[in-house]
Amino acid sequence: MDIVQVSGERDGGNLVVVRGGSSPKLVRGDASARSLGGASRGRGGGIFYGWVVVFAVALLLMATSGARFLFGVVLKPISEQYGWDRASLTGAILVATVVISISQPLVGVAVDRWGAKRLLVGGTILLGLALLPLAAARELWQIYLFYGVFASLGLAATSPVIATKIVGRWFASGRGSAMAIATSGAALGQLIIVPAAAWTLTLTDWQTTFKLLSGLLLVVMVPLALVVLREGPPASSSQVAPLTGVSLRVAIASPEFWLLSSGFLVCGFTMAFPNTHFLAYADDMGMVTTHAANAVAITAVFSILGSILLGMAADRWPRSWVLAFTYLLRGAAFAVLLAPRQDLLLLYAVVLGISWTAKTPLTAAIAVDRYGTRHLGAIFGTMFMSMNLGYGIGSFFDGVIYEVAGGYRLALLLNALLGVAGAIAILRLPVRRSFSQVDHLPSPFPAD
Repeated sequence: MDIVQVSGERDGGNLVVVRGGSSPKLVRGDASARSLGGASRGRGGGIFYGWVVVFAVALLLMATSGARFLFGVVLKPISEQYGWDRASLTGAILVATVVISISQPLVGVAVDRWGAKRLLVGGTILLGLALLPLAAARELWQIYLFYGVFASLGLAATSPVIATKIVGRWFASGRGSAMAIATSGAALGQLIIVPAAAWTLTLTDWQTTFKLLSGLLLVVMVPLALVVLREGPPASSSQVAPLTGVSLRVAIASPEFWLLSSGFLVCGFTMAFPNTHFLAYADDMGMVTTHAANAVAITAVFSILGSILLGMAADRWPRSWVLAFTYLLRGAAFAVLLAPRQDLLLLYAVVLGISWTAKTPLTAAIAVDRYGTRHLGAIFGTMFMSMNLGYGIGSFFDGVIYEVAGGYRLALLLNALLGVAGAIAILRLPVRRSFSQVDHLPSPFPAD
């Protein structure tokens, strides 16, 4: 008997295709999970190894995302040491995100073909090696080369696209929670890497922060990935078989693909200011640096909680509604920050945090509902390209606005309005649709 899961949104369950007998039939995902012994338990009632993979992926994303978040910590000291204006310096982020954006669909195709483990290990090695010459950079072009090109290729190979694919292979039920936990590793990068880097700056210099992160990646994370990560359950185990789905060409032809991509564009743009400019903005406004760094840590804490809680909400209510709500929260956070008061930093951090990480697993879940998982790497990788592009554009234009206007107020207003625009785009998505219920897509029982 073949069992092929097709995620659905109705009643928060999953539709599962059971092939066998005279004809295939659909059953509820939770029922199939029980018939398979449950996706959260291993043989003999032990811990299911998929959860070990989930937490390993979360740790890897924590360390690799630190390389991206670290740039915001060192932006001002680098600018002051070499006299580079912020617009020129953040241009390296624009280059990086263009490279990541171009690479992301290729990474999606590669992970569909060669597996997530090879991509994660190779990307972590490349990123760790790129940080070493970056720490020794003395010219602006070196920042552009080592961060904008080499480090960005490593970031592309360690993106949430990889986490989405590998988690999908391990989990038949509870996939939403597993994806939320795995992708929350990026938020852990904020929670741990950013405050640690800010503290390190008080003791040494910005070059040391790059060296320490490089050591963490090469000495700790690469061996962890090599030893712990596995592509999926053993072939002999009674786990769910590879899932069905449509091609990238079919997905791109649907309007939902572009609505989700436009949401990701907004998400990336509005991530740029907190990551790249917030600490500099807080310092410009006379806020205590440690308080601003603590706000970043609070954002990370609530991003983890928000991702899990919103993921649970998406199992109960239409996922598009929950995703639209997160975009509204993102805009509201910038509205709070328009009042440059230190006593409002906590409110800003909480509101931003709830909206921070949830968008990726929610969008991934909607993509699975719409397109299936056979080619999810290519589809979601292409879609995720919009987020990276938005991040680069946001980082650059926020810096340009600062140089032209002499402050960040217009940038904050723009980010707030974009949050509302993102919510409107997502609300146009059809409600309560699953892969097997979409009329113009291929049958959920393909021969391949």
